[in-house]
Amino acid sequence: MYAGIVRAQPWVDGVIEWDRKNTGNRGYREILKKVRRMGFDILIDMHGSDRSSLFSLFSGIKKRYSVFHRFPFTHTDFDFSDIMDTSLDIADCPKFLYAPSSDLKTSEIDCCGKLCLGLAIGASAAVKRWPTRRWVEFCRLASNGEYLLYLIGNGAEEAVMAQEIITDSASPYIVNMVGRTSIVESIALVSEMDAVVSGDTGIMHISRALGVPVAGLFGPNFPGVESKRYIDSLGARFVCKCPKAGCEKLECSRMCLEDISASDVWDAARRLTSLDKIVENQALEDFPGGKA
Repeated sequence: MYAGIVRAQPWVDGVIEWDRKNTGNRGYREILKKVRRMGFDILIDMHGSDRSSLFSLFSGIKKRYSVFHRFPFTHTDFDFSDIMDTSLDIADCPKFLYAPSSDLKTSEIDCCGKLCLGLAIGASAAVKRWPTRRWVEFCRLASNGEYLLYLIGNGAEEAVMAQEIITDSASPYIVNMVGRTSIVESIALVSEMDAVVSGDTGIMHISRALGVPVAGLFGPNFPGVESKRYIDSLGARFVCKCPKAGCEKLECSRMCLEDISASDVWDAARRLTSLDKIVENQALEDFPGGKA
């Protein structure tokens, strides 16, 4: 399902796909045979699962790297310093993902001379979502004729949220893309935005990887001190005021992102889309992992 994304990267020469759903173990064995015939010099196992470890062991490749010590003998190296500069920090990379080509760019995206804001309204858990009423407030503030607002997401709950946002905000500048894009098309869509507002979900990290300015909204899943440089590299970031921010309790009944003001996020979105690209970051609140 991610092959189209990987294939679009300029440093990739080829992609070997395993259609696990349709070919199962037979497809796994066929790909293993193909890899053995191709005679690669180096393998990097980015999964460390039972399946990938066995694949590594029987691949016929002499140098096999992994960060996971799962089984003896499946990999030969666990230190990457001889093949890459391990001192590099992803936060130092302004862009590390290229958008796949997609017909979506011409058929669905027409900003009509306006600035385009992507609004990733969903998340994997309800407690990680900015409440619908905050999105409505934001859309009302952004309905000044300067912006087109693209609602981005997938899933039944996000579809309901999108309809409520459209109805309650009564904004004529909203384009509802919820449930209308594949993964590849979502990346293509985000790549065309002038900025993105998103909770801690895939779209936020995709935006950052594409080099699109993003305002990140954090609550129970604040990444922590060890990820401070990455979070600082976002265009703007907001953390809820809950003293337990970063608790990772996704079953919590308190909608902690409610504390994040729509007007504050709107101010950040305007800064991120200004001509001089002035980037300011809101100071992070204290949270259990320490003050970042």
